[in-house]
Amino acid sequence: MTRILSACLASLFLLALLIASTARADNLTLDQHEQALIDSGEPITLAAMYDFVPFSFIEDGQHKGFVADLTKLLEQKTGMRIDVHTGEWSNNLRMLREQQIDVIADISFKPERTPYTLYTTPYFEIPTVVFTQKHFGEYKSLADLSGKRVGVLQNIFYLPELRSHNDIEVVEFDDYERLVRALAFGEVDAAIQNLTSGYHYASRNAYTNIKVAGEFQLRNVGREDLRFGVRVDRPEIRSLLQKGMDAITDSEWDKLIDLWVGSESLGFIRNARTVALTPEEREFVKQMPVIRVHNEENFEPYSFYEDGKPRGHSVDLVRLLAERAGLQVEFVSGKRWDDYLQMIRSGELDVMTNIVRSPEREQYMHFTTPYLRLAQALYQHSDSQPINTLEELKGKSLVLPDGFFLYEQFSRVPGVNLVASSDSLESLMMVSTGQADATIELMSVADHLSQKYGVPNLKTLSTLNIKGGEPLSLHLAVRKDLPLLRDILQKAMNSLTEKEKRELQQEWIARTNNPTHYVHLTGQELAWLESRAALRICVQRHRMPYEQITEDGRHVGAFADMLEKIRNHSGLSFRLVPVDNYATALSALQQGHCDLISKSPLLPEQQSLSFTQPLFNTSLVIATRLDEVFVSSAEQLEQKTIGVVTNDDPHLWLQQSYPELQLHTYPDLPTALNALNEGDIFAVADTLPAMARGLGQNFFANLKISGQIEPNYTARFAMRAEDATLNQIMNKALMSVTDDQRESIGNRWMTAPTYAERTDYTLVGQITLATAFALVLILLWNRKLSRLNNTIRENNLQLLDAHEELKLKNRMLEQLSVTDRLTRLKNRLYIERVFDQEIARAEQGGQYDFAVLLLDIDHFKRINDHFGHAAGDATLTDFATILRGNCREHDVIARWGGEEFMVICPNTNTESAETLAQSLCRAIREHNFPLIGHCTTSIGVTVWRPGDRQKSMSIRADTALYAAKESGRDRVCHEF
Repeated sequence: MTRILSACLASLFLLALLIASTARADNLTLDQHEQALIDSGEPITLAAMYDFVPFSFIEDGQHKGFVADLTKLLEQKTGMRIDVHTGEWSNNLRMLREQQIDVIADISFKPERTPYTLYTTPYFEIPTVVFTQKHFGEYKSLADLSGKRVGVLQNIFYLPELRSHNDIEVVEFDDYERLVRALAFGEVDAAIQNLTSGYHYASRNAYTNIKVAGEFQLRNVGREDLRFGVRVDRPEIRSLLQKGMDAITDSEWDKLIDLWVGSESLGFIRNARTVALTPEEREFVKQMPVIRVHNEENFEPYSFYEDGKPRGHSVDLVRLLAERAGLQVEFVSGKRWDDYLQMIRSGELDVMTNIVRSPEREQYMHFTTPYLRLAQALYQHSDSQPINTLEELKGKSLVLPDGFFLYEQFSRVPGVNLVASSDSLESLMMVSTGQADATIELMSVADHLSQKYGVPNLKTLSTLNIKGGEPLSLHLAVRKDLPLLRDILQKAMNSLTEKEKRELQQEWIARTNNPTHYVHLTGQELAWLESRAALRICVQRHRMPYEQITEDGRHVGAFADMLEKIRNHSGLSFRLVPVDNYATALSALQQGHCDLISKSPLLPEQQSLSFTQPLFNTSLVIATRLDEVFVSSAEQLEQKTIGVVTNDDPHLWLQQSYPELQLHTYPDLPTALNALNEGDIFAVADTLPAMARGLGQNFFANLKISGQIEPNYTARFAMRAEDATLNQIMNKALMSVTDDQRESIGNRWMTAPTYAERTDYTLVGQITLATAFALVLILLWNRKLSRLNNTIRENNLQLLDAHEELKLKNRMLEQLSVTDRLTRLKNRLYIERVFDQEIARAEQGGQYDFAVLLLDIDHFKRINDHFGHAAGDATLTDFATILRGNCREHDVIARWGGEEFMVICPNTNTESAETLAQSLCRAIREHNFPLIGHCTTSIGVTVWRPGDRQKSMSIRADTALYAAKESGRDRVCHEF
């Protein structure tokens, strides 16, 4: 009777379960194959591990864990029956491959498994970690496992790659429990396995000597994605499992995770370097697991196609990012750059690499932050005349790949004969064979291609004076309708360590001749550089042999050569800010007019500055007349008059280091040396290279270098102390300049003579009459030379005066170029520069805002028509005067065009901008203009907001101005 009752109850339970399952299955939309599978009642065989705690394990003879509960939930959601068999991982995988089972649990996606596996999306992701004993230390990379015994699970997917490292002894274990036990008892030095299982067996067996040393990072290993794998001949099972997983609610997933994943494991998972996606992003990966990425033919070493495979730095970067995000990559090769741009517009392509950001491209693509910043150079035939400026390029043929950023830029430059090529290699070949005069290319690309393919007859020139030739930042770009993909790739990019980025770059840079020249910049450093159009560097107009600005605007000298090396190696972009002397450079730096000083000693009293490592090591020396003794210390110079070049770095350094010295200033070194030659002062102090040059070029036969005040007078870059990121960047850039390159620059510009010793005049009394006669002849000849030197010096002074006059005129021309001739306000060219500077400052973060006021004189045409154009001009001039008198000192006022004026208000919020605009409106209204009486103004106001560019702010200000006019004029409207 009991047996009959039990049978009835079991039947009723199965019937209820079948009804409930069918009810739930009816909520899913099934195709005919899936429905047939449900209707057949055929059970699905699933293989799970018996020791994969907490996901799948045997306890008290029952299958338990995350997978066990997930399987029951899937049966409820779909109505299918699942028979679970447990076993060792390697045996389970073999049965799937031989189609002895239908489904395997806890499998990770690997391309080599796709011939026999259909995958669902992941149901959980955990990091793979390195467990060690507590005395091991920290694990950072495979180098920490060199010479160690390392335990892994038998046939784990990363085993072949791990075994490829011959210095690591790999030991395989049948299951995770044995692996953890071997580590605890010292049979292996480290154990690589998933985080949760390792924690479970260590805590269950009280292995208190075990710790997590770090996350295991290998090219194909990151976060372990746990999925169901289905045999390839049963796609209806895979699709049914996937629909069941998609039907599980967020709360149901949360209950599973909370039940089976411990808080310690979960905390590590959340802090792991691999990517954690939002539910929306995970859904995107489910729906679009494969992304199509462009791959160029010959953009080496970054993206190229060789031996039937996509290769290069950017290719490996995309693969790494995709793996971090759970995506697969399909590279699209064999097209021209312009074709790729068209494909991404039409939706045939998802991602582009190696791409430069521009406003035009932002209309149809989303961009990540830059991952590289690279220098460009101009390449010509070795026998051709050098092209150094944009003007010299005009009339010449410039070949560039069709559709490249530079092709778009130079297509707008009149006078340049632009020739389209299919890729970078073709451009270089056309220059080499004389089919084009020049090309501009990334130096690393051109060097790699010319070396690999033996492109002859090329020479390299700087693009410093060619607009468009500045270093380029390379990004990933995603088509406009896939913003989630951009966010996913950015997250994956952010998850990369700087070490990983550096190793990836060095792997490909090392294929060129000069791997040591590469400068790795961190994401923070790249972002800092991206916020600036260029690094403004104060350079002295006349400070040879260090630097000089020539009459044609070129920067020459030792520091100019050093800057060019740094620019080529690091991709830094510099804008020169010429100054007269070092003191002026210091002032400009402190006032924010430049970011760097090109040549600076370590000043004792400049805590507001920070300095890089030395560019050059030299000494601060003393020149005296021939009859003076050797000077070995500054104490010998007390009570003596020492000549220095006014406001130059030796002047300031001596003032601060030896305040007791009597310094007399001169406008330049030749003038100081001439005063010394005439006996007006005891000595002249300057650096050894400058002094040697001054003595040699000015023929001071009666002078010598008598000693040194400071033997370690180093020349460095100086910057504001708060610019710590800039200091890091410049120090990295300096490290890329090799000793041989420094020596070559020093030999070219800074070779100096040795010190002169005191003449022994006791020999004079012992000379013969014939020697005395010869001495008289020498003295007569020296007097003649002295007269000749005086003549040369006078000519030099005349040239100097002419040069100073030319400098003055150049400064006047520069001022005129940014000044409106009528109102004497700044013009549109100037205020557009200020616009860019303010946007760069605002994008640095913090609470910095700035405002823009656009003003228009109401009914100005009537003023011209009624009172005449002379009265109109006078009104404009008076209007400008009122603006000067009522704006704040730091506001920038300019004539925008016609009767429109613009005011840029730094560090100004909405309320302050509105107040200023109202006061200007009132001041204009109340002013009595001499020729026309009264007039009014309409003002549009806007304030910077993140993402703004000059164009967007100008449009908003203009819209607000239009609203003010439409509302009756003589008022302020804003567009915030």
